[in-house]
Amino acid sequence: MKHSPKQLPEVGVRPKRVLSPSEQKSLATTAAASAIINDETNKWESKTARLKALRLAKEAADEAELAAQPPKAAPKSKAKAKVSRATKAK
Repeated sequence: MKHSPKQLPEVGVRPKRVLSPSEQKSLATTAAASAIINDETNKWESKTARLKALRLAKEAADEAELAAQPPKAAPKSKAKAKVSRATKAK
């Protein structure tokens, strides 16, 4: 007599375990905490990306403004020759 496939359990398949009320509460708390943490992380990353884009745009505008200005002539320095004490005494 052969067994029908419905009567034989599949290899490697375990029946689902029933969770106790404390385990269910723990899983619910963990899921809620994970959702809050993920939400805060997404807010933080989006704020960082927004601020980085603003900073890069400002830096590009500043560079364009500097490039548009005519170069300033370097001031001529009136440096005096330094005289050391040894040469002064002679």
